[in-house]
Amino acid sequence: MKVEASVVFRFQSSSLAEAGAVLDEILGRAHERDDVDVQQINAMTPPGSAPVSLPALSAPGGYAPGVPRSGGTDGR
Repeated sequence: MKVEASVVFRFQSSSLAEAGAVLDEILGRAHERDDVDVQQINAMTPPGSAPVSLPALSAPGGYAPGVPRSGGTDGR
């Protein structure tokens, strides 16, 4: 049986780097599972706050050019 779910994570961070690290950890855990496929990520600032522009991802689970993957030098 296939199920499609939309999930919203709300968190605060002191920088975009910290926010990226949180998202990277969450997505990394999802990718560890064989039964979960991440299809789309929409990142936004809450209403009333200053907008932040983020680069688009090249592919689900991929990294935009110039954005280093966290972890070891082997990319894991």
